[in-house]
Order: sequence, then C-alpha cells, then structure tokens
Amino acid sequence: MSTSTETPATPSPTCMESVNRIAKFPVVESTLQTAHNIYEKVKDYNSVTNWTLQTAEDTAFKAVDIAKPYATPVMKNLEGPIKKVDDALCSGLDYVESKVPAVKLPPKEIYETTKGYVTPAVETAKHLVEPAVKVLEPAVTKTRNIVEPIVEPIVENVKHRVDEYLHGNQEEAPEGQQSTEAASGSSGTEVICQDCEK
Repeated sequence: MSTSTETPATPSPTCMESVNRIAKFPVVESTLQTAHNIYEKVKDYNSVTNWTLQTAEDTAFKAVDIAKPYATPVMKNLEGPIKKVDDALCSGLDYVESKVPAVKLPPKEIYETTKGYVTPAVETAKHLVEPAVKVLEPAVTKTRNIVEPIVEPIVENVKHRVDEYLHGNQEEAPEGQQSTEAASGSSGTEVICQDCEK
C-alpha cells in the first residue's frame, strides 16, 4: 500500500495526452502542488487525521485494484471515442497555447505581467476621472440640498400614515381575537404612533 511519503507531488500520467498537457501548465502544476502540500499538512496534523486519511487512501487503492479487471474491457471498447475526444482537446490546447502564450508562464510571472499592464491603465483612468468628480461634486451637493427638503416630509408623512393604519387596525381587531391573545398571555407587539399619543 502507498504511504504519505510515497504519494507523488505531481499526478501520474493518464491515458489522455490532453489531460497530461493541462497538468503540465505551470498554473495547474502549482495549484496541484499547493493542494498536495495542504493535504499532507492536514494528514500529518495529528494521529486521528493521519489514520482517517490513510484509511481512505488505502480503501481507494483497493477499490481501484478490484475494479481494474472489470474496467479494462470497458476502457478497451471506449479507446476509439476517447482518442477522438483527446485529439479534439489537444487541438484546442494547441490553439490556446498559440493565442495565449501566457498559459505557459509561471503564476508569479503572470501576476507581474498583468500588474504591469493594469497599473498604468488604472492610473490613467484615475487621472481622467478625478477632474470629472471635482466638477460634479458641487452639482451633487446642490441637488441633494434641493431634493432632501422635498423628499423628507413626504417620507415622514408616509411613515405617519402607515403607523396610523397599523395603530387603527390593532384597535379594530375582533373581540374573539383579542380575548384569545389575552388568554395566551401574548398581546403581540403594539405599534403606537408617537404623533397619535399627543
């Protein structure tokens, strides 16, 4: 059986060339390596996690060994269709690699290159937007000063009407409903309009 020290950091080659090529992309390789390192840390955290994950690994390996004789004939029958799919994926990868050569770069280099392109664009946009904001700011303030005195009384009026409606509906509740509430000991939340109390 395989132990944690025998587990390879990189995935073993599959029967599909396209999958092997994708696994060799630096970004994918780095992600798989990071995931493997995290898994090893979790596994070695304590004896319980080590035993649990090792048991899961052993079970998976046994299941693969048991299934291999049954899966081999099926895989042989599917060899043709799998090869066609693999060829299509490989030609797609060829296209991606020719159009986006950055996929072959390490993640750090992709980050630095992207940062090099984005930072000047952001700075340019910032310099273009700042004067427009300075011009619009007084107009926004003036509009707010005009609109707020009109809108605030309307909002307060609507709020007062809703409070009155809720207060009025609570007083007009059927007697049976009020007695039931009194018997159960819950009177509900009473909504009282502050303006109505005056």
